[in-house]
Amino acid sequence: MSSIKPTVRLERLQVVDALRGFALFGILFANLYSFIGYNTYNPNEILALPVLDKVMLFFIDWFVEGKFYSIFSILFGVGFALQADRFSSANENFTTFWFRRMIVLCCFGLIHMYFIWNGDILTLYAILGLLLPMFLNCSNKTLLTWILILLTLPLLFYAIVYMTSDASFWGSMRQISENLKIRWGFADLSLLQMRTSDQPTEVCAINVLKAIPRPMSYLMTGRYFHVLGLFLIGLLLARYWIPKIKNKDITVPKIAIWYGIIGLIFSFAYAITKLVMGSGYELSTLGIVQVVVYNIGSTSLALGIAMIFVYLWASGRAKSVFKNLAILGRMALTNYIFQNIIAVLLFFGYGFALMRKVPFAYLPLFAFGILLIQWLYSSVWLSRFKQGPLESIWRKLTYHSSKPN
Repeated sequence: MSSIKPTVRLERLQVVDALRGFALFGILFANLYSFIGYNTYNPNEILALPVLDKVMLFFIDWFVEGKFYSIFSILFGVGFALQADRFSSANENFTTFWFRRMIVLCCFGLIHMYFIWNGDILTLYAILGLLLPMFLNCSNKTLLTWILILLTLPLLFYAIVYMTSDASFWGSMRQISENLKIRWGFADLSLLQMRTSDQPTEVCAINVLKAIPRPMSYLMTGRYFHVLGLFLIGLLLARYWIPKIKNKDITVPKIAIWYGIIGLIFSFAYAITKLVMGSGYELSTLGIVQVVVYNIGSTSLALGIAMIFVYLWASGRAKSVFKNLAILGRMALTNYIFQNIIAVLLFFGYGFALMRKVPFAYLPLFAFGILLIQWLYSSVWLSRFKQGPLESIWRKLTYHSSKPN
């Protein structure tokens, strides 16, 4: 039996849970963007939207898109560092434990991707997470070098795709998806029709069909490298910040303010390019600019928010806010999947089929409503149990133990 046990309440860092809960809210905001039906509109339809809808879309592109999944990715690296630190004083094989943990997470992700929503991030995290033990013993300088390389690679891959855009390779996965759609008898159905169909097989089928091209789109946009780079930022930050966080010896570095300012400026530029192009990814001269400002803006703003967030926690301000966010963050896996299940039931054919029936301007109402439901559920659950339901399953499968610590 392993001598390492799951993290108990006193060992948890509330600020990490709170920041994770904050990131979950932003991810919900960004995902609702898709659930309401953004991907079913063509550029002309988007231009014809009411002013308030377009203002909301611009707000999301400026302040939300890419920022909160970046925070979540950084925290994934922090979590890896914390897990590794707990193993350092025990005679245990951390790599084996971590691989088992990632395999279980991948199973959660695949179930979520195919049966709930194809916009899953868990599978990507699990696959890239398998690489993290390779960086565990790297020096800070080596980590920083890898971070810079990984965050630059999306720009390189955009250039490669741009120069070889006629190559059939880039569209191969999309072609497989389209061929399957024809073979399964859905050739005449649009994305909107399949999403809001009253036939569960059609709703489930579009999840599978949309999931097929995602690995290639991740390669084309450099998402693999960007996310792994963010993981390593989390690992590096953990080395500097965790000891200080535990002692509440935190001051906000000036660079955090600059990260925030740079992030806001570049993210504004991204929102403008998306407004002009009508797309978040396009092989063109302006598309090159878009890729640059997106990657710099999302990463910089995520870092700035995370650092300022930690400072506010250490200063003792807004304690009730942090406490409530931490309740959400302690059940991050459950709440991430739970919020998507609620959205699916609201907007897909499984439930009320509200996709494209709700104005984008109403998005905050749905976001805060779902968040309130999650907070109430999490509060009641954690008053009786130490972990969320999916976290408990993840723990048992990872630690091979059915006994709570």
